[in-house]
Amino acid sequence: SGVCTATTFSGSGASLTSLPAGNLTGTLPAISGANLTNVGKVLQVVQQHDTSFTRAAVSSATMTATTHQVSITPTRASSKILVNFSGCSNNNGANNIAYFTIFRSINGGTFADIAPSGSGNYNRGFTLNKSEVRSEQDFNIMYLDSPSYSVGNAIVYKIYLRNNGAGSVEIPHSPNGEPVMCFAQEIAA
Repeated sequence: SGVCTATTFSGSGASLTSLPAGNLTGTLPAISGANLTNVGKVLQVVQQHDTSFTRAAVSSATMTATTHQVSITPTRASSKILVNFSGCSNNNGANNIAYFTIFRSINGGTFADIAPSGSGNYNRGFTLNKSEVRSEQDFNIMYLDSPSYSVGNAIVYKIYLRNNGAGSVEIPHSPNGEPVMCFAQEIAA
């Protein structure tokens, strides 16, 4: 019993504690992180794009679904989903405005807009393309979503698009020109 000072040790070190990391040498065993808490981590990443490079040309002031989407099935309860859409839009003429946002469907349910919304004229989704002339503009939408789901439910995120009541607006800006890249990452809660 008591404190023992030695230059070497032989036997099991199973009950040794408070060893300085700088004094450890040799091969370390594989360690599971299963018991770590309060450590966020990426559990999976999904990347998709419309391989037909379909251009959505919308002539409506009502949000209209495009083919640009990503689907992810969370592996754990209470995960957050980081979505990211990037591509190029076209307002297709002077004074036309393209409004676009992300809608979400859980387990085959109804699609609903996930953009934080203002009121009145400020409820426009995530981004817009406006110019006094025809304008092609790159866009990137990134949003950390906290959906309510059950493990095993597929969650689909899709771009919706509308105009300001005039002209035709487009995503992407030209057919067969470039993809709209769609990403979803499951982030552990």
